[in-house]
Amino acid sequence: MLLLGPAHWYHRRSIWIALILVVLIAFCLGVFFCLAPSHFPSGKIVKIPSGSTLTETAQILHSHNIIRSEFFYKVAVVLIGGSKSIVMGDYAFNQPQSVLRVAYRTSNGIQDLARIKVTIPEGLSSQEISAILVKAIPAFDGDSFRTQAKTYEGFLFPDTYYFTSATTPDDAVSAMRANFSHRVSSIQESLNLATTSVSSRKFSDIITMASIVEKEATSSIDRRIIAGILWKRLDAKMPLQVDPPFYYFLNKTSSQLTLNDLTVDSPYNLYVYSGLTPTPIDNPGLDAILDTVSPTSSKFWFYLSDKNGVMHYAITFDEHIANKAHYL
Repeated sequence: MLLLGPAHWYHRRSIWIALILVVLIAFCLGVFFCLAPSHFPSGKIVKIPSGSTLTETAQILHSHNIIRSEFFYKVAVVLIGGSKSIVMGDYAFNQPQSVLRVAYRTSNGIQDLARIKVTIPEGLSSQEISAILVKAIPAFDGDSFRTQAKTYEGFLFPDTYYFTSATTPDDAVSAMRANFSHRVSSIQESLNLATTSVSSRKFSDIITMASIVEKEATSSIDRRIIAGILWKRLDAKMPLQVDPPFYYFLNKTSSQLTLNDLTVDSPYNLYVYSGLTPTPIDNPGLDAILDTVSPTSSKFWFYLSDKNGVMHYAITFDEHIANKAHYL
């Protein structure tokens, strides 16, 4: 029987102690690197761009102090996700989280972004929409939105949207444009059945006219009569002589206009220039668009709204002047 001497037992014990120390150190390091960084940026939103690799994602998260170790994060993703796939997008980190939690979230696309309900009423310009978005979404870039959205004036559908704190101007414009296309396609049959004189017009002209009609009346009955009057004036080469465009380029309502305002040299001044404005002056809703393509034929050429919002129509200019004197 072979007996081990004291020296050999001491050697074996040393090895075991060393192994235990290594395991303990590795465990402590693992725990340390799995914990959230001491300077974890609570409230931070981090974007993982489309096409980012696992290594690139780890670098992004590390650079924002979301994780302590890129290595431990990548190991955790592989162990938790079973692959190296990452769900791209914006992630909200509202409180310190372990690397395991971060790995689980980014592997499964758990973004934790609170939805923000934003309602855009009919008839608002891109500038007015921008003000609503800036008020609703923290850190929203209103200037950038206005620059992008102005190009699509008239084609940003007024509706209720659910955005997030990570929504960008491009996201908002894209959502409203896509919604416009979707909603207009839902009434395409009605547009196709519109009166021949209207359906033959360019779609952009229809939206421009709808943006004016949207501002001129609140009821469908009045909008259709007004649309009939304005299309008739357009065909007769008469200036439309309507006030809503002044709010778009001078920020003035009808009651604020002066005689000098009516002579301002602007293509949006339809007292000076014939035809339609160069672009829509707001973003009309479906009802205004439908009323515009389904105008009511009438004998009237003039109209005005009194102080209570009631419309008064006239056949001749003299009758219109008399209505002004009586109702305004």
